[in-house]
Amino acid sequence: MEREVCIRCGGTMAHIGQEKLQLGQYGAFFGHLDQLFSGALAVDIYCCRSCKKLEFYAVETPDDGEEDSIARTPCPYCGQLHEMDDPMCPHCGKRLLE
Repeated sequence: MEREVCIRCGGTMAHIGQEKLQLGQYGAFFGHLDQLFSGALAVDIYCCRSCKKLEFYAVETPDDGEEDSIARTPCPYCGQLHEMDDPMCPHCGKRLLE
């Protein structure tokens, strides 16, 4: 997924790498032992060159089904699909919510 425009300030986004985020949480009785079995989520990391906001995007779509996915709608300006709660289009940078 290519994100070119920062939804916060409209600056240029740069892909800075791919990492695995550890799933699970710290437990009182077993400490970090629970996290060994939780797995990890591979994400692409983007950073805004202007405001330094970080955005994380899953590399692979989860196999949870369509009903669990975030609703998407086309931008009225450029026609590209984006998440419904985006304040600005991540593709063209136009403000969507007033």
